[in-house]
Amino acid sequence: MKTTPFSCTSKIFSLLFLFASFSFSCSGGNTKEPNLNTDLVKLKITPKQCKEPWLHSEGNTLENKVRNYLKDLNIKLRNFENITPKDVVMCQACEICSGPTITIKVDKTHVDRLIKEGFSLVPN
Repeated sequence: MKTTPFSCTSKIFSLLFLFASFSFSCSGGNTKEPNLNTDLVKLKITPKQCKEPWLHSEGNTLENKVRNYLKDLNIKLRNFENITPKDVVMCQACEICSGPTITIKVDKTHVDRLIKEGFSLVPN
């Protein structure tokens, strides 16, 4: 069988086309993962003792109570920090003394709801 320059060229282009098609189909498309750093916000709260919104939530630690409280609101806790100063004295009188100061990170879509719950935005 005699090959012509045209048939060689068409075979090369066919191979290149197949290679390009395979490359694009294996690249996984244009799936975009959410950027958790920009989709999260940091909020803070220092409620009065016995007025903590998580007071009646299940959990053996403050973080677990806050996590379960947020779970009941359909909010996933991404980060938790208890920033209560170590030298703060808690008293037994409810509603007079401040409770723990905590910061949380959650998805930014929940900001309005948490502000209604007593949280405030922490500036970047």
